[in-house]
Amino acid sequence: MTLPIITAADIAELAHLAPDLRFDDVERQAVLLENRTRDVNAAPGSGKTTLLTSKLLLMVRRWPHVRRGICVLSHTNVAREEVQRRLGSSVDGSRLLGYPHFIGTIHAFVNQFLALPYMRSTGLAVDVIDNDVFARRAYSMALRNGKLRVWMEMNGRVRPMVEGLVYTGPKLHVASEGGELPGPDAPTHAVLLGIKRELTAQGVFRFADMFAFAEKVLQLHPQLKDRLSRRFPLVFVDEMQDTSWAQEVLLQRLFDEQRVVFQRFGDINQRIVVDSEGAEKLTFPLEPSLPISTSVRFGPAIARAVAGVQLEGKAVQGVREDKHPPLLLLYSTEQVTDVISAFGRAVIKRFTELELRGQKVTALSTRRDGDAAESPGRSLLDYWPPYAADPGSAGSRSERFWALLADAPTAHRGKATLLDRSGDVRRAILLLLRSADSPFVAGVRDGQQLLRKLQAAGTDTTAVRRLLRDLVLSDGHASSRERRLALPSLIYPALLPLLPPGMTLEAFAGLSAFEEPEEVPAQDRKHSCCVVEHEGRAVDIDIGTVFSRKGETHLATLVMESYGGQSRRFDLKEALLVLSGHAKLPPKSRKLLQWQFRNLYVGMSRPTSLLCVAANAERVSQECRAALLAKGWEIDLLA
Repeated sequence: MTLPIITAADIAELAHLAPDLRFDDVERQAVLLENRTRDVNAAPGSGKTTLLTSKLLLMVRRWPHVRRGICVLSHTNVAREEVQRRLGSSVDGSRLLGYPHFIGTIHAFVNQFLALPYMRSTGLAVDVIDNDVFARRAYSMALRNGKLRVWMEMNGRVRPMVEGLVYTGPKLHVASEGGELPGPDAPTHAVLLGIKRELTAQGVFRFADMFAFAEKVLQLHPQLKDRLSRRFPLVFVDEMQDTSWAQEVLLQRLFDEQRVVFQRFGDINQRIVVDSEGAEKLTFPLEPSLPISTSVRFGPAIARAVAGVQLEGKAVQGVREDKHPPLLLLYSTEQVTDVISAFGRAVIKRFTELELRGQKVTALSTRRDGDAAESPGRSLLDYWPPYAADPGSAGSRSERFWALLADAPTAHRGKATLLDRSGDVRRAILLLLRSADSPFVAGVRDGQQLLRKLQAAGTDTTAVRRLLRDLVLSDGHASSRERRLALPSLIYPALLPLLPPGMTLEAFAGLSAFEEPEEVPAQDRKHSCCVVEHEGRAVDIDIGTVFSRKGETHLATLVMESYGGQSRRFDLKEALLVLSGHAKLPPKSRKLLQWQFRNLYVGMSRPTSLLCVAANAERVSQECRAALLAKGWEIDLLA
């Protein structure tokens, strides 16, 4: 297979392709020039995804094949969207957004090329693939069974097990992502299998189910590996550190390593979301890997702090100019709920209004909650109790008409794609027709099937297509009560031929799908935001877990200590000892503490200008404080 070769002259052209970027250092040039299978281990803020998209731009300009393409796989939609957004801004890059190339998540690839084609060929309809929807329906079904209901009331670990029912392996065995199932002889075993079978019949699946169906397809049709390897001779994987062992094995079964050039990008030190099963077998990064050790996100001061909790690889280096030294906030147990406000005041003192404008300021903790018998702060809820009031718990967005028509949930990461918007609108119209008991959607499980089913029934779809187009290209339909009340009359004419005979506009407007979304109390709307005012100025502080903000970049970040229930250690108590020189990094034998350090590494590497960490004063010795001061840290003791 002939693949394009990037040369030094091509790299020079990047100044025109991506004028806002620089590729003049040895490490980044080595990544661009590499044309064999190789892993790239990149520091946080190193521009890893940007480097990947730049390499793709150079490759596609010389891509010689019409029916064979480049496959780019990511672990998250965030990474996928960034790649697509950057490529879509140029004529050359936009060629990668269609056939024969593929850019998407590993889940999307599995669905498109393996799971969904197999399921449709065997008569299995798919209504929704969503863990939250599945969990809610499984729990509702379990409540209707007396034995399961009593068991759930007596044992808090049963509900997660019920909600996590999943297929595993090519034989589609039923297991659970939320706990171990009772033995085959237990009376509840058959009930649980019945719940899984019923939800399968309804077309409701968990994300992991698709991997089991993929394994079955590969077992039935082993020649698919040869076909996929011919179709995609070049494969890139982004955020490889978050790929589970099951996913890595599946990738090995999808592509022939002797025929496919495989380049994996990631940061081993940010591996915090991988399933524990088989984690010790993960191969990323295979040596000799290519490092990118310099971060363009922050300067040397933050880099030294981040490197202090870094477990593997070449120490990260910061190339930006330092704005402020790292800050340690020490609080007493009684002051734990004042920590975020103190951080906000520190931010206001250090940054001008212009510097804060449009920038993100964030407070993070590894754990969301926990009830260990230890002094605060043990988790995010110690610092910010309102976080428990999560308005997102009201049910999956994919089941709520107004949520689907509102701004996409990816809006805070950048504008959602038209493909995403189209899928949401189709789903919304399907839910509306179901609410009306339309005979035309009987058996329609997926919004994508809606038009196909209507055409198969000989229905004129012109008006429906226009309606879908108008809804996709417009917005604000759910933004106010007035707009919501006006929408039924706009939709009714297009859907009238599909409604039950005699349904009036008044009856249509009264459908349950149009019910007003539940009003979220003001205190709940602020569950993840704290507004701090000081000296006539204010700053909004976004609050969340380290996991929820992974991949983001902030102007200033507060990392609040948390307690590992299984490790029985406070993460920052241990980390500050290392940062001050009074202890060494945890050895591999202390896996749980190492996991805590990886979370700190992710959280502490978010800011561009101010890194702040907060710890209970009783857990930080005077010797540790003095050593940190000598290393350039600032320390504030809450008054």
